[in-house]
Amino acid sequence: MLDLFRHPFFSLTCHVVWVLLLAGCSRQEPSAADPQSGVSAANDSSNADAATGPAGEHDSVVTTAESLPGGFVGTATCAECHPARFDSYKQTHHSRSLHLPSADDGPTGLAFHHLPSHRSYQVKRVGQEVVHCEDRYFGDSPQTADTFRIAERPVEYVMGSGAFAKAYLVRDGDYLLQSPVTWYTAKDGYAIAPGYDNPRQRGFNRVIDDRCLYCHAGILSLENENPNTPTIHELAIGCERCHGQGAEHTAIYRQASQQGADAEVGDSKIVNPSKLDRRRSESICAQCHLDSDVVVQAEGQTVWDFHPGEELVHNSLAYKAIGTGQPQKTFSNHFDQMWQSECYLQSETLSCVSCHDPHASQPPADQLTAFRKVCLDCHADQGCSQPIHQRQQTNGDACTACHMPRSPSEVPHASVTNHRIAIYLDDPSVEPLDESDVDDDAAMRRVALQPIPLTDQDLQRRDAIAAASWSILRSIEGDPEPVRQFDESRLVDLVNDKDAELLGLLADVYRRRADANSVGNPNAVDPVQLKRERDLSHFYAVKALRVETGPSKIRQAALETLADKMMIDQSFDQAVPLYEELTGIRRDARDWYNLALCYFPLRQMGKTEAALRAAIELDPSYVKPYASLARLYQSVDPQLAAQFQQLAQRLSQ
Repeated sequence: MLDLFRHPFFSLTCHVVWVLLLAGCSRQEPSAADPQSGVSAANDSSNADAATGPAGEHDSVVTTAESLPGGFVGTATCAECHPARFDSYKQTHHSRSLHLPSADDGPTGLAFHHLPSHRSYQVKRVGQEVVHCEDRYFGDSPQTADTFRIAERPVEYVMGSGAFAKAYLVRDGDYLLQSPVTWYTAKDGYAIAPGYDNPRQRGFNRVIDDRCLYCHAGILSLENENPNTPTIHELAIGCERCHGQGAEHTAIYRQASQQGADAEVGDSKIVNPSKLDRRRSESICAQCHLDSDVVVQAEGQTVWDFHPGEELVHNSLAYKAIGTGQPQKTFSNHFDQMWQSECYLQSETLSCVSCHDPHASQPPADQLTAFRKVCLDCHADQGCSQPIHQRQQTNGDACTACHMPRSPSEVPHASVTNHRIAIYLDDPSVEPLDESDVDDDAAMRRVALQPIPLTDQDLQRRDAIAAASWSILRSIEGDPEPVRQFDESRLVDLVNDKDAELLGLLADVYRRRADANSVGNPNAVDPVQLKRERDLSHFYAVKALRVETGPSKIRQAALETLADKMMIDQSFDQAVPLYEELTGIRRDARDWYNLALCYFPLRQMGKTEAALRAAIELDPSYVKPYASLARLYQSVDPQLAAQFQQLAQRLSQ
C-alpha cells in the first residue's frame, strides 16, 4: 500500500469566521533604483506603456438596475436629481475604491522579485487585458532561467483609489482572488502586497469574500448565501453606503414630481448624516475607517446589516490586541486615536467632517489656513506656547504639523497623519498610546466611544468571541500559546444549541489546541487530554453544523474541523462527504489534498488522482500533491512518478 499518510492531517486555513483579517505588516521593499532590490524591466515590448482596458466615466458606478438587491437604486439613479453632487463624488477616492482597470492603473512591462518566497512577478499586457504572472525561481538568485510558471491571470478589478496604493483582483471561475502584486503610489512602482511579505506567502490563493469587499464595493449580494462567491452590483462606494437605501426616497420624489411644483414631501426616507448626532454620523465613516484586530458582529448579523443612521456598535464592535509584543497599527487607526484626544472629548462638535469633506477628495487650496481655522474655532483665546517666529521657521505655523504629526505605518511606503491630537514634545513619530505594559499578550480592548450602548450580556458574549478569535488567529500565524491558554469556559458559559457562532468557535478552539499540543514535545503530550480536546472539537462541530445549514464561514470552519477529526480517526468514509462539501463551497487546494488522502484508503484511485490534480490546478506551488502523485504512479508509470517527485523536491527548496 502506498504511504500517503505521512503528512499533517490539519490545514492552517486563513479563513477564520470570527476574525477580521486585515492587511498585515510588511517589510518595506528596497527602492526600485537599488540594484540589490531585484526590480527589473521584464521582456515586454513596451516598458513604459500604460495598461489599457475598458474605462469610462461611470465605470465606478456600474449597475444593472434589474439585478440590484431590494431597496437599492444605485448611484447613477441618485445622479439624475443630484448632478452637482455626483460630479463632486466622481472626484473623491470613494468613487475609485473598486473599478475596472484602465490606462491609469499602472504600467506594464515591469517585474519585481520577492526574495523571501523565491517568486518573481511580471505585469504585462495581452491584447486589451492586463495580466499578472507569477514564477517560482530556483537557486539563490532570481537572475536565472530556471523558473516554474505558477500563475498567469488577467486583472478583473482594481481595488483602491491610488491615494496610497492599488491592489488587483483576478478571477478563477466563481472566485475572486487577490494578486500578490500591489502598486505603491509613494514608491511609484510595484512591490509585494501587504500581508504577503514572508517566505510562505500563498500567491494567487487568497479568496476575496464579501467581507474583504465591504470597504471597497458599493452594493453586492451573495448567491446561495456563500460569502466566497459575491455578486458585485455596484463597484465603488456610492451614495447609498452613506445615505441608506434609496428606493423609497426615489419613489417619493418621482411621485411628487408628477404632482407638480406645489407637492409637499414630509419624510424623505433618506439619511442625511448632517442631521444625525455625532455618534451616528461617525458610525457611517467608522464602518470602514475604524481599524481593529478583530470585529465581532451582533448575533445573527453580518457587516452588511449595518444601515446608515444607526450606531455602529449595535452591528459591529471592534477590538484591538494589547500587551507585550503586540504591534501598534496606525494606517487606519484614526478613530481610535481621535476618540482619545482631549480636543475631541471636550468638544461636542469635533468629528471627521470638521476637517474632511466626504463629497470632495481634493484638499483646500490653502490647507494651512483651512485647518488652522478648525483649531482656532475652539482655541482662539488660547494661544500657542511657542513663539510665532519659531513656529513659522519650524513648520510654517501649521497646527497639525506639531499636534497631528505624520508617521510611518505598517503598510509599506505609506505614512499617515496621527489623529490623536496631542502635544508631541519628544518624538512625533511615536504613537503616544502605550499599552505594552499589559501582562497578557492576548488581551483585547474594545475600540468604541464610551459608554457603549449594549447590554452586559451582549458585551460579555462579544468579549469572549473576540478573545477566542484572536487566540485562533495567533495560532494560525504560528504562535500556539494564546490558544493553549485561552479559558474556553468564557464560551461554554454562554453557549446554547442555537448559537452556531459560539458552537463553531468552541469547536475551532479545541481543534487548534489539540493541533498545537500534538505537534509539540511528544513526551509532554497527555494522550487522555489530547483525546478529550479532539472529542470536544467533534462534539461542538456537529452541533454547529446542525444549526448552520448554509455555506457560511461558520459552516465552512465546522466542516473543516469535523473532517480533519474524521481523517485522524481514520474514518475516511465519514470524512469524504465533508471534504466534498468543502470543495464545492470554497477554493482551497488543501481541501482537495485532504480529500485525496481519504479517497485512497477507500481504494477510489481515480478519484484520488483527480483530487490531487485538482489541488495542483488550484495551487501549482503546493508541494504535497506532487509527492503523493509520485507515489501513486510509482508502480504504473515510473517515469511520470519520477517527474512528479522531482517537482516536489524542487518546490520544497
